[in-house]
Amino acid sequence: MSSGIRDLRTFIELLRERGAIYDIGAPVDPVHELGAVLRACEEQGKAAFFHDVKGFGIPVVGSALGSHERIALAVGCRHEELGDVLEKATLSPMPCREMDGSAPCQEIVADEVDLGTLPVPVHAPRDAGPFINAGVVIGRDPATGRHNLSYVRLQVKGKDRIGVNLNTWRHLRDFFEIREARGENLPFCVAIGVDPALMIAAAFRYEGDEYEIAGALRKEPTPVVRARTCDVLVPATAEIVLECEILAGEREDEGPMAEYTGHYSGRYPQCVGRVNAITHRRDPIFQTTAGASYEHLLLGTAVTREPRLKRLAMTTSPRVREAYLPPYASGFLAIISMENPHPGEVRAVGLAALNAHVNINTVVVVDTDVDIYNPAELFWALSTRVRWERDQVVIPGTLGNELHPSADRDGVISKTIIDATLAPNLRDSYVKIVYPKVNLAALLGFPTSS
Repeated sequence: MSSGIRDLRTFIELLRERGAIYDIGAPVDPVHELGAVLRACEEQGKAAFFHDVKGFGIPVVGSALGSHERIALAVGCRHEELGDVLEKATLSPMPCREMDGSAPCQEIVADEVDLGTLPVPVHAPRDAGPFINAGVVIGRDPATGRHNLSYVRLQVKGKDRIGVNLNTWRHLRDFFEIREARGENLPFCVAIGVDPALMIAAAFRYEGDEYEIAGALRKEPTPVVRARTCDVLVPATAEIVLECEILAGEREDEGPMAEYTGHYSGRYPQCVGRVNAITHRRDPIFQTTAGASYEHLLLGTAVTREPRLKRLAMTTSPRVREAYLPPYASGFLAIISMENPHPGEVRAVGLAALNAHVNINTVVVVDTDVDIYNPAELFWALSTRVRWERDQVVIPGTLGNELHPSADRDGVISKTIIDATLAPNLRDSYVKIVYPKVNLAALLGFPTSS
């Protein structure tokens, strides 16, 4: 299914073939209007391609990976196979391949560095300004030379100046601290509009080089080329590349921005970056993500973390059946289903789930008769199968994510495990009511689609 996907452009064409994207020809204002329209399209289950962004000659695409189905399409599998495909990619890394000579991403080299020439949206009403938030940020470990791909929100502050939001658990922050201690700036690049395999790879928390995951997902090495102003390899088929550096010793206020938590972030001193060069393809496409959208949540908090969550849970107990990070809970909630757990196993599995990712602060374990993908059934289990003084464990003073509204500024938060399973002696007494399925349309004489 993924055959033929070489870059963002070929993926957009595939989305058009599948009827999974709206082509919007009417003029759209990049300040607030584009973000609102993008969210409305996503609520209809579609990506959006904006052909006419007011004040710019560059089109904008958003929500390309805004559903499990579109992410599965990008890697050539069915939705139900997605977790296994992503897990296998981390176990069979494939290094990138450096190209000699020119590459599509360097077809045009801007004469002047001016971020104002790019249609960077101001998405949400209270965003502090335009943010680049769907660019794959590429840094290089000063100690080992390995590359790291990630997402870092970048606030446009001037022609060549950006705010760089580095939180406590990013590899890029580790790299910068090494360089800053020497009084050196950290070179990095931002690839905007890339092969979706690279976007998925950048969402992993991986101790190797995320280029290797992208290659494994695509089953061939990712073509890269050396940046023109620094020793960083960038995706050869990217639409736009910003060549930048984080400035040692400089901090200034950054934010707020609509974040994946569903809240606006605060305004705090953050690192500052300088853009030294802009290269791009002919007739480039700018890619963006609406803050707190499903695309933001899926890439930032859910899809790439579920395989590790399930693996750790199943390693702890063979009675684990499913594991889920629902995007409606911003990646802070893990739901685990178990079949007839033994005494003490629920807490053991809960502890393993909390270790799957630093963001997870609530783990709910349910019986297999509860559909973990249905919020109504989850709340039913919480309301009928939990005795709170016995079935909840609170772990205070644990490292989480500082963007969580209840966390301390340094990210310290309380975490909890909730046992919403029936006690063994109650399983036979309390059986969930399930009615047989019926073909109501046929019974009522409604026409059925072929």
